[in-house]
Amino acid sequence: MRRGRLGLAVALMAVFALAAVALFGYVSRTQPYLALARDVPAGARLAASDLVTVHLNPDPGLAPVPQNRAKAVIGKYSSIPLLAGTLLTDGALVDKPFPAPGEQVVGLALKAGQMPSTPLRPGAAVLLVSTQDPLAQDKPTGPAPTVLATVVHVIAGARDGSATVSVAVRDNDGPLVARLAAQGRLVLTLTSGS
Repeated sequence: MRRGRLGLAVALMAVFALAAVALFGYVSRTQPYLALARDVPAGARLAASDLVTVHLNPDPGLAPVPQNRAKAVIGKYSSIPLLAGTLLTDGALVDKPFPAPGEQVVGLALKAGQMPSTPLRPGAAVLLVSTQDPLAQDKPTGPAPTVLATVVHVIAGARDGSATVSVAVRDNDGPLVARLAAQGRLVLTLTSGS
């Protein structure tokens, strides 16, 4: 009977040792992903020299670009500033130059009430509506000036509903939008198809 218990103990130790080896193999299984070797400004074309391969354990909460897709992302444009050492994601890249020729990107600091409560997404078509100058004595005589724009990037502010929204506008609309934005005189509305 003693030999039976001893044999069972040895068998259990072997099973646990095999399980530990399998678990260690699973946990230590890294995969190659792309990260940034240097800072890349928004709108810059991605070059092979901008990238470095890093080895990480897969995580369902992350969606970095696998190293085997390097050729597919080289030549794309960054839609946001990319910092050295960060993982590269598909959401940070666009196919066309940014801003496109004939466009300017303007930053808008918007408060709750100056934009819809619906989350804004990059690529959404929006209409920027000028509000009346609070110091103006005259009542508006016609429709408010408007500018078509495309959302480029959104950074949500504090829990007060504010956000910083970068929008692409035509070159000739850039200075007007920048001036109105600096005065806090713009309201952003979503247009159909957004």
